[in-house]
Amino acid sequence: MIKRTECMSRSKCILFATLFTATLTTLPAVLNGLTSTINVEAQSPSEDASNVYDSKTLTLGNNIKNLVILIPNEAHESQHPGDTTAEDRHINQPYVPQNATVSKGTSVVWFNGDVDHDHKITLTGQDSTPSSQVFDSTVFAFNTASQPITMNDTGSFRYFEADVNEEDPDFVMDGTINVVDQSNSVTSPASTNTDTVGTLMVPTEDLATHQADLENTGFTILGTHNFNDIRGGDPQTLIVWGASASGTNSMEDIVSQLSQITSTLPYG
Repeated sequence: MIKRTECMSRSKCILFATLFTATLTTLPAVLNGLTSTINVEAQSPSEDASNVYDSKTLTLGNNIKNLVILIPNEAHESQHPGDTTAEDRHINQPYVPQNATVSKGTSVVWFNGDVDHDHKITLTGQDSTPSSQVFDSTVFAFNTASQPITMNDTGSFRYFEADVNEEDPDFVMDGTINVVDQSNSVTSPASTNTDTVGTLMVPTEDLATHQADLENTGFTILGTHNFNDIRGGDPQTLIVWGASASGTNSMEDIVSQLSQITSTLPYG
């Protein structure tokens, strides 16, 4: 006869073995879920031009000290109210990138590539009320850049400009800048001597010429993305470029070199 205590011990062993097996089975899935969560929160740097176009987002590492945001040509246009087939923009966002994640201490400037249109940038804190305004660029003309703003505080910021379209008075050009305190190990995949990143839009048929012009003046092409002009015109290319504002080029030199290219583009 088997004693009652032996049965109870055997049952406990079986139960323990079952639980142990189930744990081994589910543990990889749990760890994978935790890893996925960590990866999302880390927001690895990405200067891929296709990603900038599709997601309207650019994430930079802490080795990048300057970001030049492009105001592309016809950025002040929106779809005509009530007519979703009419489009006057070339690219799918009013600023490129429309949303950026940068490290604390990064300086941001906006370069005006919107032909014959002045622009003005207002930067506010997360609640976007007038009392939280942290930067007013004042008006700057086509082919010039705003004064820089150094993002010394972490958090989410909104930048915008209203009253830019008489046909659509409710339209507001807007974007976001997320400022994070990144560890020293988080770096962008740009070349080691690159401390400045920005974007430029050019006609695809002239890409080789403009790419050579950039490279000849010390720029690095970090990526390109070809896309169909959303107003139905000629194909366009988005360039993500890198440069060094602390080396041979100052920020004034970088803006000057960009303006030399922008002034020759067939936009109007």
